[in-house]
This record gives sequence, structure tokens and C-alpha cells, in this order.
Amino acid sequence: MTASLHVIFGMGSGRLATIAHPRGDGWEADQLSALADGGVTVLVSALTAPEQQRMGFESTIAAAAGLGVELVAFPLGEGGVQREEAAQVVLLAGRLAARVRAGQFVATQCFGGIGRSTLLACLTLVLLGIGPSEALRRVTGGEEMPVTRDWLHDFSLQRAGGH
Repeated sequence: MTASLHVIFGMGSGRLATIAHPRGDGWEADQLSALADGGVTVLVSALTAPEQQRMGFESTIAAAAGLGVELVAFPLGEGGVQREEAAQVVLLAGRLAARVRAGQFVATQCFGGIGRSTLLACLTLVLLGIGPSEALRRVTGGEEMPVTRDWLHDFSLQRAGGH
């Protein structure tokens, strides 16, 4: 079974989406091929390091590259971003926003496609100029996610120079 892409933003020819991890231990060749055929050029995996290790992630990175999909491993712990990880999350979201602006199709992924991948997608949208509430609405369809909501609003305030 192939997980479906939830496309949440288009900017010119660039797009941003979230996707849940497919059932089973890893991305099968046909699933990666379907993403590539759908235009995905960058797939960011926010699975934890133990999750990635258990799934043999190194071979998945090579298989994706062979299909023209850059698979970026960005392990994030479950339960929110820790303070020491925040700067790295912002840097990655900035690179993802630049990729979308450049016309690439970026997808963020974690197991359920609603936690860590949501935060990355929302932050990418904020860096593309969309307000935090609207970014969260676009990604979640209005589902309440207090940790992500609070994190995005705090980031936006700090970015605007407020404290």
C-alpha cells in the first residue's frame, strides 16, 4: 500500500506536501518510484535515528537517489522539538522553502504524517510568507495541534522582533 501525498502548497511549479510512512518497515522500490513519478524531488524523513536504523535507511537513500529523489534524513524525537534542535529545524525549513521557491516538489514524512512532518511543513510555509495559523490550517485541515501551534507562533514572534 502506498501512502498518499497531502499536497498543501503550490508556488509556481514548486509544491510542498506531507506523507505518512508507508506500512511495513521501509519505502519499497515501487513506492519510491510512485513518488518520483508524481514529481517529488525532495523527501525529508523526520523518523528518529532508531527508526531509521531499524529500517535500513541507508539503502533507501541510495534507492531514492537512483530515482531522482533526494531523501534527506532529519531525525527528530517524538513529542516536539527540543530547544537544542530548534535552530537545525529552522535551517532545514529555510532550505525546503528555497527548494519550493525554485520549483521543486518537497514532501515531509514521519510515521503518521501528522507530528514531526507537520512541524517541518508548517515552518516551511511560514518561511514562504504564510502566517502560522494559516500554515497550520493548510497542513492539518484545522485539527488542533497545540505544540506545533505554539511553536510556530513563538517562532513568528521572534522572527518579527517581538519577545
